[in-house]
Amino acid sequence: MRAAEKRNVLIRVANAVPSRQRECAPPILTAMLPIRFRTFLTGLAVLTLAAAAVAGQGKKRRLDDAPVAPPTPATPPAEEPAQPAAPAAPPSPWHVWSDGGGRKIEAEYRGLDGNLVLVRARDGSSYRLDLAKLVPADGEFARLMQKTLPPPPVPIATAAAKIDALVLAGLTKAGQQPNAPASDEQLVRRLYLDIVGRIPTAAETAAFVDSKASDKRPKLIDQLLTSEGYNSQMFNWLADMLRITDDYGRGVKTYVYEEWIKDQIAENRPWDGFVHDLMTAEGRLSNSGPVGYLLRDRNMPLDNLSNTVTTFLGANVACAQCHNHPLAPWTQREFFELASFFGATDATAVKANGQAKRLAKKTDVDQKVLIKIMAPNLADVDGLHKNTMTFPKDYKYPDAKPGAAVPPKFIEWAQDETKNTTAPPVPQKPEELRKAFADWLTRKDNPRFATAIANRLWQRVFGLAVQEPVTDLDDLSKGSNPPLLAHLTEEMKRVNFDIREFQRIVFNTQAYQRQASITPDLGKGPYLFPGPLLRRMTAEQAWDSVLTLVVGPELDKFKLRRADEITRMNIPGPVNQESILAKAKEIIEGDGTTGGKKGVSGKGGGKKRMGGVNAEDYDGVPPPRFENLTLARASELPQPAKEAHFLRAFGQSDRQIADTESREGSVPQVLTMMNGEIQRCIASAQSMVLKDAAKQKTPELQVESLYFSFLGRRPTIMETQTARRVFGEGLKLPDLTWVLFNSREFIFIQ
Repeated sequence: MRAAEKRNVLIRVANAVPSRQRECAPPILTAMLPIRFRTFLTGLAVLTLAAAAVAGQGKKRRLDDAPVAPPTPATPPAEEPAQPAAPAAPPSPWHVWSDGGGRKIEAEYRGLDGNLVLVRARDGSSYRLDLAKLVPADGEFARLMQKTLPPPPVPIATAAAKIDALVLAGLTKAGQQPNAPASDEQLVRRLYLDIVGRIPTAAETAAFVDSKASDKRPKLIDQLLTSEGYNSQMFNWLADMLRITDDYGRGVKTYVYEEWIKDQIAENRPWDGFVHDLMTAEGRLSNSGPVGYLLRDRNMPLDNLSNTVTTFLGANVACAQCHNHPLAPWTQREFFELASFFGATDATAVKANGQAKRLAKKTDVDQKVLIKIMAPNLADVDGLHKNTMTFPKDYKYPDAKPGAAVPPKFIEWAQDETKNTTAPPVPQKPEELRKAFADWLTRKDNPRFATAIANRLWQRVFGLAVQEPVTDLDDLSKGSNPPLLAHLTEEMKRVNFDIREFQRIVFNTQAYQRQASITPDLGKGPYLFPGPLLRRMTAEQAWDSVLTLVVGPELDKFKLRRADEITRMNIPGPVNQESILAKAKEIIEGDGTTGGKKGVSGKGGGKKRMGGVNAEDYDGVPPPRFENLTLARASELPQPAKEAHFLRAFGQSDRQIADTESREGSVPQVLTMMNGEIQRCIASAQSMVLKDAAKQKTPELQVESLYFSFLGRRPTIMETQTARRVFGEGLKLPDLTWVLFNSREFIFIQ
C-alpha cells in the first residue's frame, strides 16, 4: 500500500467517528449552596446566622464562634469624633457590629434585606443580623452603606442560571429540547478556541480531562480569561470589527493605534470608556493611539458616522446617507443631523510624499527619512471653531434646503420606544459637539449601545447572534428570543460594560456547555440555542492552533512592538520646515547614520525582515521562522496579513469593510492543508507536537499524544488499531500529523 493510500485509510477512520457520540461528562454544578438559618438566643440579643456558601465553610456558625473584636470602651458611637474621609474615597464597609449586650463581631457590610443586614466576616463566614437587635448606630451605618455602596455582585452561577432560564423558556415555547451536556474533551477544546484563540496542548487537555475537581470548568474559564491568549483573541475580533490595518496610505502607519487597542484589552478597559475615547480623541497619530479610529475614514465624515452608528448601535443607516431608508425608520435628515456632531472635527492625513520630496531637494536629508517623520505628524484629529456640516446640494426633501447648515440633533428611535428623553442637551460651542455625541452614544440608557455589544459577544460565543445581523437592531422584536436579548442588555449594564466579565457569565452557562448543533435552516424558524453552533475555526484560530502544534504555548511570549518607532518621530510643537528638520537631525544623530537609505528608512540597515516585519520589532527574542513563515500569533503579525498568507486563504478580512471575515471553505484551503508549507512545518523536526509524541515510550502512547494535541481527545480503539497497522506498513508519526491536520474534526469547533 502506498503512503497516500495509507493516509487515506487513517483519515477515513478519523472522519468516521463523530465526537458527539463519545462519552459526555456530567453537567457542571452551577447552583450555589443554599444558606441555612438557625436562631440562637443569647441574653437580650437575637441574631440570625447563615453558613457561608463557600468551600470549606459548610458548618453552621454561632455568634459564640464568630471572631470577637477586642474590648472597646463603652462610649456611645454618637459621641465619637467624626473622622474625615478622603474626598474621593467611599466609606469602608468594614464595621464592628454589636447586639447591645456587649457581644461584637467585625464584618463587612454586604447588603440590606428588609430588617436583616447581610455581613461577611474576615474568615469568609456570612451572617444575617437582625437590625432590631443591634445598637442604633449599626442601623445608621447599614442604611448609609445602602445609599453609598453599589449592590453586592451577583454570583457568576446565579447570573448564568438566569440566562439559562431564558434560553430554556424559548426552547420550551417552541417545543424544543436543549442539547446534551458537552463532554470534558469537547468543552476544553471549545473553551481554549473561543477564549484564547487556539487549541490546547496535549498536556493542557489531559490535565483538564483527568482532573476530578468539581469546579474545574469555572476555574479554567477564569484562567483563560486572564491569560495573554485572551488578549490576542480579542484583538483579532476587534480588528475585524474596526477594520484595523497597518497602513492608512500616504506613509501613515497605525502602530500606535494598534498597540493602544492591545493595551486597552490587557487592562480590561470597559467598553463604554473604550468607545468614548475613540469618539473624542484628538492629536496626531504620532503620539495618540485612539485618533486612529476617526482617521480610518479620514476626510470622509459621513462614511465614518455610518460605520460608527452601525458598529456601536447596530443601526442600519447606510442608505440614509443618500436618501430616506426604504426599509428602516431612518431619514436622510436624521442621518445628517447626527453627522453634524462631527461637523467641527477635522480628521485628515496630509500626503507627505510631495512635501518631503521638495524639502529633500533643499537639504541633504533623505526623502524617506522625511516621509517617516512627516506622515504620522500630518495625520491628526483636531476640533474646529465652526460646524461645517451642510445638507448635500442634491437634497430633495422639503424639510431642509440643499446646502443649508445642519443643526446637530440626537436621533429618535422607533415609535414604541422612549425617544431619548435622557439625551444630553446639544452644546452651543462647536468644539463640544463630539464629546456630547460620545456621551450620548455610550450612556447606559442609550436604547442600543449595550444591546449592540451584548448581541455581538453572544454571536462570538455561540456562533449566531440573538438578533441577526448584528448591524441591524432597528426592530428588536425580530430577534430569535427578545426576552433573552433584553436580559443580556441589562447584564451588560449591570457589569458596567466589563466585556470580560460578561463573557465569563456566558461561558459558565449550561447553554454554552452543551453539545454543539449543526448549522440550522433559519428559513424554517429561528435558532433558539439548545447549544452553540458547530463552527469552523476562524482564520486566526486556525493559524494560532497550528503554531500551538509547532511552537507550543510559548508562542504568547512573542509580542510585536512597533509603536516606539512612530512615537519617536513625534514633533511636540507646530509641524513646519524648521521642526521637521530638527527632528530629522535628532533621529539621524540618535541612529548614528547620515539619514540615507540604509539608516532610518526602514529598509536595509542590517534589519532582518520577517514576512513584512523586522526581527527587531519584537520584544526580546523574535519568534522562530520556518521557510517564509514567521511563527507568531495572528495578532503579532502585519494587519492584515499579505494576500498569499495562510490567514488570508482561510478567510481573514482585508479590513476594508467591517465584519467581513469568512469561514467558508475553498479549494485553496484544502491544498494549503494538504501540501502547503504550513503542513511541512507541522511535520518538521522542530515541531513541538512531534517532539512530545516521540518522548512517549510506546506507539500507542505516541498516537494518543498526537490525538490529544490535534483533536483534544484520546483515540478510539479502532483508530489506535488502524494506526498500529499502518505504522507496521511503513508510515511514520509525521504521516499521522498529516492525517489529523486534514481531518474535518481538527478544523471545527465542537
